[in-house]
Amino acid sequence: MVLPNTLADIRAKVRKLVARSSVTQISDAQIDGFINTYYLYDMPETLRLLKLKDIFTFTTQPNIEFYQFDNANYITCEPPAYCGGQQIQYFQDLDTFYRQWPKINYLQTISVGNGTSGPYTSTLSATPILRSNNISATSQIGRDVRILFTANVSSSVATSAIDDGNGGFIDAVTGAALPGSINYTTGLFTITFSSIVPSGTVITAETIPYVASQPRSVCFYQNQFLLRPVPDKAYIVEINAFRYPTQLINSNSSPELSFWWQLLAYGAALKILVENGDYENAEAMRPYYTEQLLLVQRRTIKQQTNQRSQTIYSAQGDLMYTNFYPYSF
Repeated sequence: MVLPNTLADIRAKVRKLVARSSVTQISDAQIDGFINTYYLYDMPETLRLLKLKDIFTFTTQPNIEFYQFDNANYITCEPPAYCGGQQIQYFQDLDTFYRQWPKINYLQTISVGNGTSGPYTSTLSATPILRSNNISATSQIGRDVRILFTANVSSSVATSAIDDGNGGFIDAVTGAALPGSINYTTGLFTITFSSIVPSGTVITAETIPYVASQPRSVCFYQNQFLLRPVPDKAYIVEINAFRYPTQLINSNSSPELSFWWQLLAYGAALKILVENGDYENAEAMRPYYTEQLLLVQRRTIKQQTNQRSQTIYSAQGDLMYTNFYPYSF
């Protein structure tokens, strides 16, 4: 006997629960929309199931510190984290992260004004340098400025430029693109400011030099991963994450675990009743919905109860020679 678990089965059960058996009352496409809305957005936030626990993986690039988190396919991430096969520290607090890995600005004189806006060409003395991140010409929200070039135009006004994160420059105030370029590795730059720099005026640069190496720490902040030290080459980074389930599209498609199908039906039915203002029937159905939540969660809870909380002493009960891997005798 084939047990019900497909999208068609879920759809049929939803029709019974909301008492709308005709497609003129609610179409299949509308029901499928409620089912997938619950499946993709409500259920993963309500339940953190082991079936949806995965590993988010990305590959580093030399001299790049920021990496985007795929929040279109993953919900959240958590420790442990590994880089190049070695476990690394995991932070979610930027203040704590920067206390361990401080951003120490290096101030140097790079040129002297000649009565024009530029171009001014020279080479920074401390390299390589960190590049700015999230630089936009239209918004300053989320900007993480690493490089600042400044020159005084008058006693109260200065002209300044920041890098755009891609080897170019923009005006630090207006966000307008400026002629010029900068090499983050060698420090060679050419810049033209938006205002004339008076003759004899000192032009300074604030940068953050670093030494590239294999990362030992990662910070998750603003849906990005920030690595320290900055990678010197390509490494595989692996971090535990919870992902979204796969959308149900075809009538014969099933949820990732077949026994979820009743929860999806009750969840979708509740959304339909609430949207139509039928709160009395929605409340009458809620105990049955809650029952399905508990049943679906049971497997994850049972799996977790077999494990004790991890501490620094947890590995002491392992096999005698575990610490000698990968060596053999």
